[in-house]
Amino acid sequence: MDLSQSVSIYIHIPFCRSRCSYCDFNTYAGMETYLADYTAALEKEIHLARPLLKTGEFIHTIYFGGGTPTILPAHQFARILDSIRREYLLTEDVEISTEANPLLLTAEGLRELRQAGVERLSMGMQSGNARELKLLGRRHSMADVIQSMDFARQAGFENINLDLIFGIPGQSLESLQESLEKALALQPEHLSLYSLTVEDGTPLARMLRDGRIPEPDADVSADMYEWLMDYLPRQGFEQYEISNWSRGEANRSRHNLQYWHNYPYLGFGAGAHSYFGHRRWANAAAIPDYIECLQSAQDWQVEAPPAAEQASLLTDWDEIQERMMMGLRLTEEGVCAVDFHERFGKDLEAIFPKEIASLLTNGLLEWAGEEQARRLRLTHRGRMLGNQVFMQFIEG
Repeated sequence: MDLSQSVSIYIHIPFCRSRCSYCDFNTYAGMETYLADYTAALEKEIHLARPLLKTGEFIHTIYFGGGTPTILPAHQFARILDSIRREYLLTEDVEISTEANPLLLTAEGLRELRQAGVERLSMGMQSGNARELKLLGRRHSMADVIQSMDFARQAGFENINLDLIFGIPGQSLESLQESLEKALALQPEHLSLYSLTVEDGTPLARMLRDGRIPEPDADVSADMYEWLMDYLPRQGFEQYEISNWSRGEANRSRHNLQYWHNYPYLGFGAGAHSYFGHRRWANAAAIPDYIECLQSAQDWQVEAPPAAEQASLLTDWDEIQERMMMGLRLTEEGVCAVDFHERFGKDLEAIFPKEIASLLTNGLLEWAGEEQARRLRLTHRGRMLGNQVFMQFIEG
């Protein structure tokens, strides 16, 4: 199946029991009284968006993100998925994933999730160190992660990702190594490892500003990332994206690959983003505003989706820049020259001659593959300086 003609669905669940100290996502604590109305609003948005898929496109991935999606009772997961199945055509091997907080997972809840059709878990472990978890505002322990993994395996989950963060203030390379060994002992099929970014307005940023914690050390963080790139392949994990490793191609996140390939996706829920038909839009971020928008909505206007606060029609140049920025995140695949020409009617080197030449000379990009599969990708050194590379293809 041509994945460029397939569509992904993202469901945003912005509810949390408490917010982590580093989080600047669209999430809210203490608003669970809205859960029932929110689920109803999601079902209505899913229904109203159906006319967008006029030519029989298939949904091949569904992803629940947050926030904490597993704050939803399993029967509400099932309701949302049933709505999608009623309205859209799904591929036989549709990938259905959810993010999960190890503190909120039970054996019964995981069995019910699996029965509803969820097959892939992405669990927020973040660290195996109690001090680091406390600093990040995480309420779970390593024991919770171990128990949740055991429950998930018993429920029949065979594709589990563990998220870890590195570059935490005060974290040493040895501490990261210990956390990773604890994660590997649980035999996940996938690992996502993210360098901590301290965002303005978060509790962690205030702690740094007040001098209560040390500044993250960029050199130590770079050492950690270099060590990860060297160590994980020897443990059977291939790095297929800047921050993602999997045990073989079958365990890659197909949903995230949709983003990195710049293929279409529909985002439902408060603050969710969509990219479809050369248009991009973002929903109202506040939970009550989102619910109110859907309660009064009657149909779907392409220029102004019912819950959208922002909507725009993208130019070819917008999409070319996004293709480069996202595609170069794929460490092995990169950006295929033939595919690029088929999509945009122009050659990569004709659009970015100086940028590509400079980055090749500086050892940050390389050409790989035979002529019909020739692709531009990051070098090992380029992965270390990915953001600097991406900015070369983004017009200031």
